[in-house]
Amino acid sequence: MRVLLTNDDGVFADGIQALRRVLERVRGTEIHVVAPDRERSASGHAITLHRPIHVDRVQLPGSTVPAYAVSGTPADCVKLALEALLPDKPDLVISGINRGANLGTDVFYSGTVSAAIEAAFSGVRSLAVSLTALEHPEYALAAEFTGWLAARLMDHQLPPRTLLNINVPACDERHLAGIALTKLGVRLYKDVFDRRTDPRGRDYYWLAGEVMEANNDPDTDVMAIKLNQISVTPIQLDLTDHQLLGRMADWKLGEWLNGR
Repeated sequence: MRVLLTNDDGVFADGIQALRRVLERVRGTEIHVVAPDRERSASGHAITLHRPIHVDRVQLPGSTVPAYAVSGTPADCVKLALEALLPDKPDLVISGINRGANLGTDVFYSGTVSAAIEAAFSGVRSLAVSLTALEHPEYALAAEFTGWLAARLMDHQLPPRTLLNINVPACDERHLAGIALTKLGVRLYKDVFDRRTDPRGRDYYWLAGEVMEANNDPDTDVMAIKLNQISVTPIQLDLTDHQLLGRMADWKLGEWLNGR
């Protein structure tokens, strides 16, 4: 099994190192690490077009795994790995383990999830993995589960352009309540822009959002985490509303041209 590891927390982040150490113990696993040279959280699916991307070979602590630090975004890392850096196409791309949750509508902002999306675009099976802890994260449980799931995934196909988004609760194994197959929930934020003034007298703004309680169905990833369950959510990249598309035939949009 050839695995590409990436993230949005940086190539030396604790989460990706914990996952790398677990996968190194799996016999027959070939690991490559291509990740940002610094934290790129909330970068979404941005790619770098208007400046060069620099790549440096780095040495990971206590490891001989080939690793690269990239000056671009998580999506850049996957594109570069698949098209320029790796000698062969990987069997699996794992993005994470992220420090902090990527639940519900957060996936649209997440650099972690976007890296996995980029792999899915190219037809490579992919996982996005997040630990819901922000303070004093302990990655061992999330890393062990991800390693187990990665091996299991080799025996199962994902539909085209589909990935798995995994969130692991910030608890020890004694308090883990199970594993839930979930749909995306809703995460709403009260966005607060703190207005400040720099030393030159110019105003600037600092975004600090607080999570607001939202009504979520019992089968959502948000609720699974509240129940101390690991959530596993399959995400499709086709955002088309196919039901609405069929009903829109009644709109008779072609009449605009006929009436000109």
